[in-house]
Amino acid sequence: MRPQLFTIPSTDEAFRKFVQRTVGHANPGAPAEFERRLRRTYPRVLVRERGLTGEVPSWYVYRDGTWRSGGSDAWGEEPNAPRVSVDAEGWIRSGNPTARGLLGADFAPEPRHFTDFVVPGGLDAAVALFEIVPAPGGLEATVVLQPTSGDAIAVDIRVAPADGGMAAAMRLAGDIEVPQSSAPAPRPDRIDYAPATDVAFRAYAERALDRMPEPTPDGLALRLRRLYPHAQVEALPDGWVARRDHEVDGHVRDPWWTADGLPRVRYDAMALILDANDAATGFFGRSMVGHHWQEFVTAGSSDEVGVMLEILAAAGAAESRFRMPRGDGSLVEFDSYTVVEGNEFSTVFRPVPEAVPTS
Repeated sequence: MRPQLFTIPSTDEAFRKFVQRTVGHANPGAPAEFERRLRRTYPRVLVRERGLTGEVPSWYVYRDGTWRSGGSDAWGEEPNAPRVSVDAEGWIRSGNPTARGLLGADFAPEPRHFTDFVVPGGLDAAVALFEIVPAPGGLEATVVLQPTSGDAIAVDIRVAPADGGMAAAMRLAGDIEVPQSSAPAPRPDRIDYAPATDVAFRAYAERALDRMPEPTPDGLALRLRRLYPHAQVEALPDGWVARRDHEVDGHVRDPWWTADGLPRVRYDAMALILDANDAATGFFGRSMVGHHWQEFVTAGSSDEVGVMLEILAAAGAAESRFRMPRGDGSLVEFDSYTVVEGNEFSTVFRPVPEAVPTS
């Protein structure tokens, strides 16, 4: 028989939901076993059986290892508390200097996802907590994080919905045992990319994968979609397949970029557009020369422009596919072919053609 669960403090609705989600519909086993599961996310948690004769089995689940009222102190309001702002998809938008130092990472020019700092083995629990944050009262927890140094730290964290995402304040938690750092989860033995000709897509995926402490297909796909909105990653028995687009094939069938009259843009290593032909101005529906690409890309992707320029510079030439707003705000999806000459880039565009049926 599944026990009744009483969570302490009783006012922490997010903690109650997390406990209920963790137990699921199965028997949780012994209190000590259930406590070990919860401690992957709440390191102080204590589970105790009430044990009154004749009553339905009942367990108390203490979030902080002891009884605590719903009242809380104001440490999260202190001006030197580490703080981060996170968007609705889990990308860290900004952080104060204390948070950047604590996590060992800046959040510009290359944003980090909150799962970049999850200790190996804690990914599922971290995602579950993230989904609970919008609950009334937000979330208060003690969690174990893994900064870029690889040395795990325990922090108290308070998270509340804010500005379409969430705001989190942290402080170091000094009264719990921090687990020894574990080796990152292994990468798959093999990753195939489609289309195989898109070296930019491959390099962007490899870069994202290298930064994931616990690689998963869904986690990689989430990161890829910052630039490649249709990216899919599938785990197969002999490895992973990362697809840039929905179509199964996606191989380039002809050097389309050699045709006359296509939109062409030339820009420098800072993404400043130096020249654009009339076809490009008409294609994107805006004046381009003198502007930076970062001004035009989809919101949330501007920081990825610099990343892609580094990849293109290393490749020398690359065919890829992206999506960007036109001047009127409508999205246009296009193939691109870029050639790098010294410190300048030249890109040719065409709208994504209709899929060609395969035999």
